[in-house]
Amino acid sequence: MGRVRQVLGALESALRNRNVRRVELAWGAAIAAEWAHFVAFGVYAYDVGGPAAVGIAGLVRLLPAAIVAPFAASLGDRFPRERFLLALTLVASLALGASAIAFFADAESLVFAFAAVLGFAVTLIRPALQALLPSLAHTPQELIAANGATSTIESLGTLVGPLVAGLLVSLADAGVVFAAGAGAFLVAAILLLGVRVEDRISLTATPAEDARKLLAAGFGAIGRMPRVRLIVSLIVAQAFVRGCLNVLIVVAAFQVLDADGEAVGYMTAALGVGGLIGAIGAVALGGHRLAVPFGIALVFWGLPIALIGPLPDLPFALLMLAVVGAANSVEDVAVFTLLQRLVPDRILTRVLGVVWSLAMGGVALGSIAAPALVEAVGARTAFVAVGAILPLLTLATYRKLAEIDGEVVPVPELGLVQRVPMFQPLSVAAKERVAANLVSQSVAAGQVVIRTGERGDCFYIVGDGALEITAEGLRTTADEGDYFGEIALLRDVPRTATVTALVDSHLYVLQRDDFLAAVTGHEAARRAGHTVVEERLSRTAER
Repeated sequence: MGRVRQVLGALESALRNRNVRRVELAWGAAIAAEWAHFVAFGVYAYDVGGPAAVGIAGLVRLLPAAIVAPFAASLGDRFPRERFLLALTLVASLALGASAIAFFADAESLVFAFAAVLGFAVTLIRPALQALLPSLAHTPQELIAANGATSTIESLGTLVGPLVAGLLVSLADAGVVFAAGAGAFLVAAILLLGVRVEDRISLTATPAEDARKLLAAGFGAIGRMPRVRLIVSLIVAQAFVRGCLNVLIVVAAFQVLDADGEAVGYMTAALGVGGLIGAIGAVALGGHRLAVPFGIALVFWGLPIALIGPLPDLPFALLMLAVVGAANSVEDVAVFTLLQRLVPDRILTRVLGVVWSLAMGGVALGSIAAPALVEAVGARTAFVAVGAILPLLTLATYRKLAEIDGEVVPVPELGLVQRVPMFQPLSVAAKERVAANLVSQSVAAGQVVIRTGERGDCFYIVGDGALEITAEGLRTTADEGDYFGEIALLRDVPRTATVTALVDSHLYVLQRDDFLAAVTGHEAARRAGHTVVEERLSRTAER
């Protein structure tokens, strides 16, 4: 219960952020609609042409998206990400609305074609969301909580969407599900209309940049960074297994468990139930050691699938799929927090677009491989073979995952940045940029750091030591975590005090342009900065 309260508290903290709350609610509507379409489209395809048609449906829905996504994702680094996300939800709504019309017009080819359009939109929604969150969250803990909320809401959507779809398919038909999904995406778009990002300094790309360079930045970053390359490779492997599982669930319902289309909804919903449970562990990861939990989650992604084949029983299958869903929540939070930490923010959307492109390609290939595997070895053996893939890969790469955890931790200076009042309103992405721009400086006892009347060109944070601050009528000290130098920068005046090291001290220095870009580019940060200046000047005047 203590862990549950901890998780709920973290989620509540993230959702108190108005922008995060609106984005997460929009994500909930979108993911429920996506999973409802998955169930209805799978049943529709099976009715049209059996297991092979289900595989083709997966290929049609995902492969075009996988090809186009890296190019389209570059738009998320050239234009406001919240507007890019809004455009994607509108495209998804239109695609599902058109799918409903095509269904009722008995235009099978158009139902498949609009599924491809929907696949394109939803493939980009996730990377756009994950690239946006660091610009909305204010602390690393809030970012992890927001990622946890994303995974939790995805689990809810994976539960609610398939259940509603299964019910509607049994009472009506797939066309009704498509229409309801169009409405859900429209709700998501309305929610996203109210999202605002203040500090835009992360969006360095301009429309004049060469599109090929923008695209290459995503692929190039993955290619240049071995740790990112390893993580992405495992994501693609998990996506391949997911594609196989999408087909195997439908095949199991009709051929192994002697059930019907409604059972497809139940089994898919079991993933959502498990995801909700897994979210408890996911949000409580803590944010420091994430690569090994990612690997362990992959093991529990695969083993339950392998166990379904030898024990073809619906309640047992539901239990095993719930375990897969729980592992998926942990995997999602761990791996995407890692990528947000490893990849520079200026190219984050492009990299995540490439990741999701490769992942959707993996799902598409899995969708095609699974029917062939079922045909070759039978449904039960196919479950065993598919389930063994991820545990074996995790075993082979475990050592490298442990090395990542030993090397990748939040920037130490970030803790100091978070203690400065004028930086506190900034998003975690902006704070990390400030921390990355800090330059370490050692000063000896007796050394003058700044002098009254000089031009102000830097802002200082005390790492350790003690310094004396003297101004007209004022004498005080600055210790670890204290800061100085902001008055000259924010008021554009000469230094108003002299700061001298009392003992050997360690400072972190932020250049004038970097300081002003961070503070004056965000309304709340600018207000906090001027409040600090007024308080300090008033204390000087009183003395």
